[in-house]
Amino acid sequence: MESGPTTPKSPPPELLLLSHALERLVARNNQLSSHYLTKPTSVHAESDEKQCGLSVFMAARTPTIALKRYLERIHRFADLDPTCFIIAFVYIDQAVHIHPDLIVVSMNVHRLTLASLLVASKVLDDMHHNNAFFSRIGGISNSELNKLELELLFLLNFRVCVSSSVFQRYYSHMEMEMLRNCVNEKILNSFTEDTVKEEHEAGKNGLNQVRLTNGSRRHSMSPARHSFDVY
Repeated sequence: MESGPTTPKSPPPELLLLSHALERLVARNNQLSSHYLTKPTSVHAESDEKQCGLSVFMAARTPTIALKRYLERIHRFADLDPTCFIIAFVYIDQAVHIHPDLIVVSMNVHRLTLASLLVASKVLDDMHHNNAFFSRIGGISNSELNKLELELLFLLNFRVCVSSSVFQRYYSHMEMEMLRNCVNEKILNSFTEDTVKEEHEAGKNGLNQVRLTNGSRRHSMSPARHSFDVY
């Protein structure tokens, strides 16, 4: 039975960085999902067909839980070292770079992230939870998580150690991207608000102009019935 603190923990900045980076990645890649190979295959299986390692991470349907909520659930129960969230993104990004045909979409990002966090916790934490515990909080079976962990290790060629310089480079990049996106959203929201105000003012000015025009036409040579008199 799962046990956890009585009050939810505040998500660390690293969790928010991972959530933001993956959400942007998935939003972009979902547009390509119609071309994505969904037949389950393995990168270490013998096959003459084109392999697609991430297909083993595909869920039957898109999970209903948002990725950020999913990460918060893992954080609440597993109490991972915050750096695990950055390392998990390093694993995902490097797997995609090693295998350019792979694509992270909404139907595989939850399982891929769960497996990445599991491996990261084993690499970083002196004491970590076992696969059975991770599978329970991740919502999949233990045997399935074992398979996903092994597949991820093959995708990474078992290169799971991340140097401090690589970690810092990823952290800085993810932080800059998140800040840039927040600034862009604020600019867009500000622009939208200004546009609404301008349109509102333009509407008022237009109505005033109509009133002025109609007022002048009341005293013009035009018949009253042809004017737009609102008085």
